[in-house]
Amino acid sequence: MRSRYTAFQLRDAEYLRDSWDPGKRPAAWDFEGDTRTWSRLDIVGAIGGGENDERGVVEFKARFELGDDTYLLHEVSRFHRVEGRWVYLDGIIQYHGKIAHKGEVLRNAPCPCGSGKKYKKCCGGSARRSRRD
Repeated sequence: MRSRYTAFQLRDAEYLRDSWDPGKRPAAWDFEGDTRTWSRLDIVGAIGGGENDERGVVEFKARFELGDDTYLLHEVSRFHRVEGRWVYLDGIIQYHGKIAHKGEVLRNAPCPCGSGKKYKKCCGGSARRSRRD
């Protein structure tokens, strides 16, 4: 997972294709017009994927910047071995959206504290209440 994230950072399309399941990978992949800047990867958890395993699941959150906006991609990805190498099989996106503008967290974005709540219902709510006092 970390090597694929690094490949996205470096815009290494060849590595991404090579680390994708041959039956699922896109026919072509390039970064033409992609102006995202990947800035952070957090591994939330993993199941399997050990030295003696043939399958594994990785849950991750990756952040990227696009202009003045920050986005979050939260995915649960499945990997398996093909000819002894780990490859990406597929993933289920849990959340993909804008979380901040010019560094200010958006009210409906997931709270950065990791609670799983919206910012306005968590840390953003307490900040708003304290400003009213």
